[in-house]
Amino acid sequence: MKKSVLILLFIAISIASFGQEIPFKKVELSDSIALANQMQQLAVLCDTQNLSELDVFKVQVIRGSYKEALVTFKKRIKETSIDQRPYLDIYMHYAEAKRSKNFKDAFKNSYIKYVKNSDDIQVINLDKALILRDPTDYYVSNFNTTYGNIKSEKISQATANDLVKKYFLSTVFSSTRAIYFKEIKQDHKRRYVVNDSIVIPMKDGAEVSVVLVQRKGNTTTKKSAILVASIYAGTNETAAMLSASKGYIGVIANTRGKRLSKSDIKPLEHEHTDVYEVIDWISKQSWSNQKVAMFGGSYNGFAQWASMKHNVHPALKTIVPMVAIAPGIDYPMENNVLHNYSYSWNFYVTNNKFLDFDASNDFNRWNTLKSTWYKTGVAFNKLDSLDGQVNTLWNTYMQHPSYDDYWKKMIPYKEEFAKIDIPILTITGYYDDSQRGAMYYYNQHHKYAKNPNHYLLVGPYDHWTAQTKPQESLRNYKLDKSALVNIEEDVIYQWFDSIFNGKEKPSILKDKVNFQVMDTDTWMHKPSLNAMTNDTLTYYLSATKTDNFLELKSEENLSKVHMIVDFKDRESMTNTEYYPWPLEKDNINLNDGLIFKSEVLKEDVLINGSFTGNFEFSINKKDVDYSVIVYQLTPKNKYFHLSYYIGRASYAKDREQRNLLTPNQKTQVSFDNSKLISKKLEKGSRIVVVVNVNKNNNAQINYGTGRDVNIESIKDAEIPLKITFTGNSSISLPVWNFNK
Repeated sequence: MKKSVLILLFIAISIASFGQEIPFKKVELSDSIALANQMQQLAVLCDTQNLSELDVFKVQVIRGSYKEALVTFKKRIKETSIDQRPYLDIYMHYAEAKRSKNFKDAFKNSYIKYVKNSDDIQVINLDKALILRDPTDYYVSNFNTTYGNIKSEKISQATANDLVKKYFLSTVFSSTRAIYFKEIKQDHKRRYVVNDSIVIPMKDGAEVSVVLVQRKGNTTTKKSAILVASIYAGTNETAAMLSASKGYIGVIANTRGKRLSKSDIKPLEHEHTDVYEVIDWISKQSWSNQKVAMFGGSYNGFAQWASMKHNVHPALKTIVPMVAIAPGIDYPMENNVLHNYSYSWNFYVTNNKFLDFDASNDFNRWNTLKSTWYKTGVAFNKLDSLDGQVNTLWNTYMQHPSYDDYWKKMIPYKEEFAKIDIPILTITGYYDDSQRGAMYYYNQHHKYAKNPNHYLLVGPYDHWTAQTKPQESLRNYKLDKSALVNIEEDVIYQWFDSIFNGKEKPSILKDKVNFQVMDTDTWMHKPSLNAMTNDTLTYYLSATKTDNFLELKSEENLSKVHMIVDFKDRESMTNTEYYPWPLEKDNINLNDGLIFKSEVLKEDVLINGSFTGNFEFSINKKDVDYSVIVYQLTPKNKYFHLSYYIGRASYAKDREQRNLLTPNQKTQVSFDNSKLISKKLEKGSRIVVVVNVNKNNNAQINYGTGRDVNIESIKDAEIPLKITFTGNSSISLPVWNFNK
């Protein structure tokens, strides 16, 4: 070890022992040599005593102690499965290459060997982790911002450690990205034949761009095709490669107007005909055995259902829609309440032939827009005026606040579900933002089709993990081991193999409805949604108050519970905690809404399914957007977010027809489509229910005039909303009682 480094180490021991701050004088970020020297000196002064093994490794690498770093890292690499370590392997190859006189050549040669020795699945996962979700720009920006925000000439040990770790990520990825990008892409060419220049004409003259992926070695045998229909051009190639690696032909069809298509980009509007025609095209190709399956999540899930609106193509043998959005049902509105997250999405998918990541990631723009709209109180239909850029698709959405013909033409409607007679596997999660879309298709299919061959898989997953492989934790909740199912690589292809090759269905599909019960490390399997439950816990709202909580009663009562919401007040918001993130927390805001608490549960029960509500209330307006959040208050006094509902009262009876309320008269409003969940509620737990009115910057504000909500503004807020719930109002939880 160099003498200068030893001296710095002695200084570091002294600083750490006496808790002293570290001298720090910034250099120019553009001076990479001066910055590297400074970070090396800072790393030497870092106290690593209480750092994790991985963080110690990072500090050692920046110190230049590469041999020691590799010794530290060896155990971590061995303990981590190969599919979980694309970043760790980059770190290892980086540290090894830094010991060489020619870093770039050493890193390139070792990484080439590593990629070539990896199997198809591992290389696909490398692509997804390092290219598709390239973290480099974020890490560089994060370090630069942190560095730039330091104003003092002395920093604490915590700040030094944080800065060194961020510099590690910034320098490792920025110095290796070009190399591993090239080598991973070169390796794809070694394994696959990719034709990304196909353009298919549609019957109406439009064009659809198609990508075809085949595994090298046997391209003459006719095979079944796995189709992904997607608006996200340039992001589905790894999915097609996965299909090819599993023995199928991977096909990607992008929404008309995307990739090589010269047509106008029209999200959602033409999948109901275009996807059907793509399936027809596939069935007529020389490499096709006239058997097609589809899979994909979110928009790609919607496209599968859209393809069957008019007819199921004879070649289409199965679909696996994951977290599928249902236009007009759960996107861009939820129970007719229009959220503003879709505003930026429109630019993301329509600004160019691929995707506009710069627009999508311009969080300052979107947060400023939300804040400005809320503070000024202008009408919701003025969002693009505030933004300064016309949002054509957004303006179209606002012309269709009910579930009208604009939405109905996109996906099967009522009796159109009856003709869908192919096997279907629906996958969603308890915390999937599109769960209600996925369940809409599931429920409508069961309502109109006779004995549909339709399976459901649902667990503690969100919009992303329900499409891929869950991580050990979700939003600070540690998943049971049984929930860690590899959906993308195992379940889906086991399903396809059962359809096309006569193999057994995935073992997890033991019945039509398959759901993981949180906190039990088990799955339950039932023939229907109704069979998930054998009992109901019903609670009634009351005005009785104990310890800052209103009480939930077991019977109807004569209570009247009042709530006032001043829509003119823009210094505060309501219903700010409805979104389940994190899942468990120490406290909730007891000043946001009406907070009700039950007596303790006298025995363990499972909440299985969607909670329902029957409210009786009067308001001084013609309409209201309301929400209900249901928490488990655990015996340890933790609040666990179970589920929520948000909806518009005037559409409670019929999403297609608005029925305004009569001011100051009692009305009954019911709902049954809250987010589905399955979780053990331990003996000693309580149920906490938050009833609220929606007034925040995440969705349109319903001022209650009865006019189109999109044109209402703060000018309509002169009179505060007054709502009174009666003791006949109830919340019902579907449960599985072990004693019944």
